[in-house]
Amino acid sequence: MSLNAQKTRGFSPNVLRRIKLRTRLFVTFLIISLVPVITIGIFSYRAYTQSMNEKVKQAALQTIELLNNNMSTQLGIYSDYIGSISVSDTVQNGVASVNNGHPLTSGIVSGIGEMIVTIPFQSTHLKNIRVVSNDRTVIYDLGYDDITPQRFNELLDNIEAASPQDSLQYIHTYRANDKIVIGRKIYDMHHTSTPLGYIMLYIDESQLSRYIFTDVSFGEGSNFLLIDAAGNVVSSQNAELLGEDLADDPIFQQITALRQAGENNFLCELNGVDTLTIFKYNTTYNVYLAATIPQAYITNGTRTINMMLIALAAVLVVVSVFLTLLVYRSVMHPIDNMVAACNAKSDEEIGLKINDPSPDELGFLARTIDNMVNEIGLLAQRWSDDQRKMRELELQTLQYQINPHFLFNTLNTLKWIATLNHVTPVSHGIDALSSLLQSTLIKKDELIPFDDELRNLKNYCDIQQLRYAGRFEMEYQIEDAAGYWTVPRFILQPLVENSILHGTADEDDFVTITVRATVSENLLTIHISDTGCGFDPSAIKEKNSERFSGIGLSNVDERMRLHYGNEYGLTIESAPGIGTQCILCIPNEAIR
Repeated sequence: MSLNAQKTRGFSPNVLRRIKLRTRLFVTFLIISLVPVITIGIFSYRAYTQSMNEKVKQAALQTIELLNNNMSTQLGIYSDYIGSISVSDTVQNGVASVNNGHPLTSGIVSGIGEMIVTIPFQSTHLKNIRVVSNDRTVIYDLGYDDITPQRFNELLDNIEAASPQDSLQYIHTYRANDKIVIGRKIYDMHHTSTPLGYIMLYIDESQLSRYIFTDVSFGEGSNFLLIDAAGNVVSSQNAELLGEDLADDPIFQQITALRQAGENNFLCELNGVDTLTIFKYNTTYNVYLAATIPQAYITNGTRTINMMLIALAAVLVVVSVFLTLLVYRSVMHPIDNMVAACNAKSDEEIGLKINDPSPDELGFLARTIDNMVNEIGLLAQRWSDDQRKMRELELQTLQYQINPHFLFNTLNTLKWIATLNHVTPVSHGIDALSSLLQSTLIKKDELIPFDDELRNLKNYCDIQQLRYAGRFEMEYQIEDAAGYWTVPRFILQPLVENSILHGTADEDDFVTITVRATVSENLLTIHISDTGCGFDPSAIKEKNSERFSGIGLSNVDERMRLHYGNEYGLTIESAPGIGTQCILCIPNEAIR
C-alpha cells in the first residue's frame, strides 16, 4: 500500500484533487467567510422587515377602526337629528296630509320650518334639509342648492332600497358643490309599517372629510375612501375620485370578496405602485371605509436600519474578503514559487532558488526543493561534462579512422604519372594533395564553412581524376547562401568516393556525380547523386566493408547524428541499375 493511499483514504474524496489547489482554497475561503455573513444579514433583514411591516399593518388597521368609529359617531348625530325631525307631529301630519291628496300649503311648510328650528342642532356641515312625500313631492326644502331630477329620483330609489337603514350617498350639485346625503324613509308613528315619505340631509363633503380624516395620513400617495355598497365613492381624501363608480374595479371587487371571507387587507398594484389596501365595513350605513397605503410607506421605517445592516454586512464582507485574500496569498504564493521551480526548463530558470525562510511547512518544503534542485544541477553538470567528453572521444575516434593507404596510393600514382608521361597535370595533382593534407592534418576544427568543405571535395576529385583517367565527371549546383553554413569536416568526400567506387567498378563504366546544395526554411539540404550502377543500401551496415573506403558512409551517418541529433542522419536512396542519391540535412544551428 502506498503512503498516499494510507494518508488520504480517511479524508475528502479524491474527486476534489481534480480541481486546482488555487481554486479549492479560494472557493473554500470565500464560502467560510462570506456565507455566514450573508446568511445572517439576509435572515436579520427579512425578520426585521417582516416584523416592522406587520406592526405598521396592525397600526393601520387600528387607525381604520378608529376612523370608522369616529365616522359612525359623527354620522350618528345626523341620524339622530333625522329621527327627531321624522317623528315630529308637524312632519308626520304634513306629509300624511299631502299623501291623502290635500294640497301643500304654506302653513305646512312654515310649520315644518319652525319645528326644525326648535330642535337643537348646531353644525356648519349641514347645507340642506328635504322632506319628500310618497309621490316624491318636495314638501320642505331650504333651497340653498339642488340637483337634477334624475339624480333626485336615484337618491330616493337608494333610500328605498336601504330602508329601514339610513342611506349614505354622494351628489354633485348645480353649484359644483360636493355633498353627502343622509337619507331615511319616514314611517307612520302609529302604524309603523305605513310609509309616509322621505327625509334627506345634505352635508358638506369636504368639511366632513376633513373632520373624519383630519391629521391622518400614511405617506405620500396614500388615500382614504368611503365607498357605498354599490361601489360609488361617497367621500375621499383625493377629490378626483368623488362620485366615481368602482363597481367594476378589481380592487373594489376584491374588497367585497374578502369581506365575505372575513379578511380586511390585501396587497395590490395601484397606478403601477405596490399598495396595501385596508378596509372596514360599516354595517350601520352599508359602506366601506378603505385606505390605500403605498408599500414604500410601510417599508420606509425599516429602510434606515436596513441600510445600516447592509452597510455593516458590506464592511464585514470586505474584511472577510481581505482576510481571505491575505491567507490565500500566504498559502498560494509559496506554492506558486515551488510550482515555477518544478516547471523550470532553461538553465537560468533551473539555477534560481525559491529562498523561502518561513518556518511553516511550506517553507520547509521550499528549502527541500532548493536542496534537490542543487543536487540535480550538480548531477546535470556532471552528466553534461561526461557527454561532452564522450562526444569528443567519439569524434576523434571517427576522424582517426581515415585510411592512410589512400594518401600513399595517390602519391605513388602521381609519382608514376610524372615519371612516365612528363605532363603538367602532375603539378595540379600535387597541389590538390597539398591542400587536402593541410585540411586533414593541420586544421583541427570539427566544424568548417561549407565553402571550405566544398573546396576539399574539389581537391579530392582532382586527385581522383588523375587516378581514374576521366572515367567520371563532377557537376556542382550550389546556392550562394549555402556557403555561409558550417558543416562537419569530410562529410562530402566519403559520399563522392562511394559514388566513384561504385560507378567505375567496371573498366568501361563512366559516371556523372552531381553535388547540389539548397537552403530553405533555415535548413541546408545537400544532395549527392550519381549515374552509377546503384547498390543495396543495407550493405552500408557493414562498417568495415572493403567496398566502402575512407571513413565510410556509416561514419558520416554517425557523425551527423552526434552533431545534430538522430533525426539528422544520412539518407541513402539507391537501387541496382538506377544510381544512388545521398541526402544530408543540416539545421539552422549550424549557420556561421
